[in-house]
Amino acid sequence: MAINWFPGHMARTLRDIQGAQNLDLIIEVVDARAIHISSNPELTLNFKKEILTIALKSDLADLQNVRIPENTIVGSIKDRQFKNKIINAIDNIFVHKITKLKSKGLLVPQFYIMVVGLPNVGKSSLINFLASSNKLIVENRPGVTKTKQLVKINQNYFLYDSPGVLVKKIDNEVDGYKLALIGTIKKDVLPLDEVVSWGYQFLKNNYMNQLESKYGMTENLDFYAFMNLVCEKYKFIRSDLKLDTDRGIDFIFNEMLNGRIAKVNYEK
Repeated sequence: MAINWFPGHMARTLRDIQGAQNLDLIIEVVDARAIHISSNPELTLNFKKEILTIALKSDLADLQNVRIPENTIVGSIKDRQFKNKIINAIDNIFVHKITKLKSKGLLVPQFYIMVVGLPNVGKSSLINFLASSNKLIVENRPGVTKTKQLVKINQNYFLYDSPGVLVKKIDNEVDGYKLALIGTIKKDVLPLDEVVSWGYQFLKNNYMNQLESKYGMTENLDFYAFMNLVCEKYKFIRSDLKLDTDRGIDFIFNEMLNGRIAKVNYEK
């Protein structure tokens, strides 16, 4: 399977990043459930200055035995203290430059930072969190941000939000499933039954106790038997009185997407 998804605004965003001369820092936002898979090296390929990676949605992630890359901080915007951790990390990047500029008489140095990442990883949510405002539209689906926007977070730092940029091509079928299950690929791009079937097998292999507890499973069910169990449990019945498995699959997809079954690490 190969997913080709590279519309014009995504190409423009890449050009904005790679050609920008006035940027002082790039923050790449990734998903803590799939830190490496949700990273897009193409975004920062030609950027010569420092890059800070922020892995969001740690409240949905299983972080045991996760290898955290260098210059990466992990947290959740539901944690108010995480804001201070991010600002401190940015301060540490600019501390020498701030000191030098102040010594030359510039009392309030200003720095411009672009926030980039795959769709729906939480870029706009992060900026709203840092700015303590709701200036940017936030929804739990990819493709909401359409244009670059500038937001002031304090007297020193200004953040650009950018439309989500997906890699040009995903050759690995499993990576496509994982990106769908964290919401960076729209669910109608891939066959939803295949995505959910893979996700169910992943949960069985790694988080079986949580599955059993959530859905009252008393035995090791295959995917189709599991979907029958879900449809019966939640009364997903069609007008002809047959089980509505399409509705059941959509329901389980949203359960997985929103972390209602288990905190996961898709890089196990």
